[in-house]
Amino acid sequence: MNGGFPWLEIQCARCKTSSDVGLAAMKHPPTTFVHDLSSRLRCRKCAKAGRRPSATLLQLAWQPRHPRTEA
Repeated sequence: MNGGFPWLEIQCARCKTSSDVGLAAMKHPPTTFVHDLSSRLRCRKCAKAGRRPSATLLQLAWQPRHPRTEA
């Protein structure tokens, strides 16, 4: 599924905010392709504003690159 990489870096299609997703925390069958997960990922920042843009998949990663913010 993820080639051994535990993190997925994504970017909001609307506001361009980048964030990281822990693949182990997502519920999905082990045969799921990484690109099929994008329809389930949404930007928290835009969701608070009443929008639900899709995420753009950037790369798989060994560790998160972006600090988590709850702003």
